[in-house]
Amino acid sequence: MTKQRRLLGIGLCGLISTFTQAETLKIAIQGALPPFDYMEGGQVKGFNVEITHALCADMKVTCVVVKTPWEELIPSVSSGKVDAVISSMSITAERQKIVSFSERYTRSPASFVAKKKKYLTTYITALDLKGKTAGAQAGTIYENLMRGRYPEVPLKTFSTTADMYKSLQAGEIDIALDDMVSAYYGYVQTPAGKGLELVGSPIRDSKYMGIGEGVVVKLNNKALANRFSTAITNIRKSGVYQQIMNKYFMFNVY
Repeated sequence: MTKQRRLLGIGLCGLISTFTQAETLKIAIQGALPPFDYMEGGQVKGFNVEITHALCADMKVTCVVVKTPWEELIPSVSSGKVDAVISSMSITAERQKIVSFSERYTRSPASFVAKKKKYLTTYITALDLKGKTAGAQAGTIYENLMRGRYPEVPLKTFSTTADMYKSLQAGEIDIALDDMVSAYYGYVQTPAGKGLELVGSPIRDSKYMGIGEGVVVKLNNKALANRFSTAITNIRKSGVYQQIMNKYFMFNVY
């Protein structure tokens, strides 16, 4: 074998090795929390999707978004079906017992939503909810907050926020609790939310809502969680985070 052929062989082996070792991560996103994530043209889009690709670019890995229902997000990452979840999941002490988190990449308050002029108070109390039926997405911090703060209020839970708002519009529930940003941009300001408004004051309660929303990985996979945390820091320093945020929001969601 000539020297040139040997060099060519070495080069091809190196190239093949590079492609073989390229890391691909599967990222679960629910696609049902506009504008953080939603379905459009059969694809998952939104803030969380763009943040996912920005983080993956910084980590120099290939990421594949896997549309996953909310209730299957944690089981999917725990079983290894996906490598991470980037779908506005709050970092709470309860969840940290079963999965690991990166540092937060957003921190969004909660808000009640109801038909216009139905609630005129600046703070929703148990007295305001007396005799009412409330709604929340099942398995979320909003369900936990309702059950913890207002145990006497009948609560109806829904698999998606879209179903919850349909029920609110139909009069099947009187008031709903949701992420304030998603409620406003994803519903109140859209045809689906016609006649609805945010009511009361923004709610920030670390007991039920945790310390913000982070990237979810398998329990004790600290290495991957730390890689995501480093990438979050990097895209914030570089301005990429701000550029993505400005496309979807008029205020800071961090």
